Amino acid sequence: MKLRIGGLVDISTIDYYGHVTYMIFFAGCDFRCPFCQNGDIILPGSGELMSLDHIKEKIKESTPLIDAVGVSGGEPTLQPKPLYDLFRWAKRNGLETFLNTNASRPDVVEGLVKEGLVDFIALDVKGPLTDPARLSGIIGLPEKTASKMADNVRKTMEICLKNKVPTEVRTTVVPTLIDDEADIRAISRDMKKMGEFEAYYIQQFFPLDSVLEARFKAVEPPKRDALVKLGKVAVKEGIRNVYIKTKEHGVEKVG
Repeated sequence: MKLRIGGLVDISTIDYYGHVTYMIFFAGCDFRCPFCQNGDIILPGSGELMSLDHIKEKIKESTPLIDAVGVSGGEPTLQPKPLYDLFRWAKRNGLETFLNTNASRPDVVEGLVKEGLVDFIALDVKGPLTDPARLSGIIGLPEKTASKMADNVRKTMEICLKNKVPTEVRTTVVPTLIDDEADIRAISRDMKKMGEFEAYYIQQFFPLDSVLEARFKAVEPPKRDALVKLGKVAVKEGIRNVYIKTKEHGVEKVG
């Protein structure tokens, strides 16, 4: 079995907090977020076609040091067969599994959950799910498609909560695109209505050369104080365990 990947990281301590994880970045995504920092692996046909057996061998080489296998992207749920096979193999070999997803494929996530194949999920909620017109510009898709994706994201969130899978929500703050209190308030209220997630991470956008749209290379990262202010909005809406994440200070809890 082969899959299209954008990269491998044999030792990661920042993707699945509290674990040493072997990370596989799947290529291809159904979103076109203009600020995407992995823009070079978003389009169909991007990345490298690689044997899943080869990836398993690479993971084995790191096994003495790692305790988990994680996938991100791109969007890993767009390649469900190798994703399922990888996680089944990881569980048989005593490794925990971590999925970072844009939550657009609730059917795939539900399959993983029902089979007991995923230990922790990070959901990237890009913008307010209650405002498809607003979300459209953030994920780079037509409003009608954005509305469908918002429904899918909400379904994925509900699946995770219903099945009691440890799940955190992440939102990246991007100046000029998604950086105001109204957006964080809308996301927080949606989360609160559904139930209680493990945590809500409000992340700092940082421009890289691989950003999908070149204009975002010139966008300054949001300041720590601005993220703290947004974090307090989420806390005020009743969200427990709100954190901000910046390049300068790492992860900090907002009280």
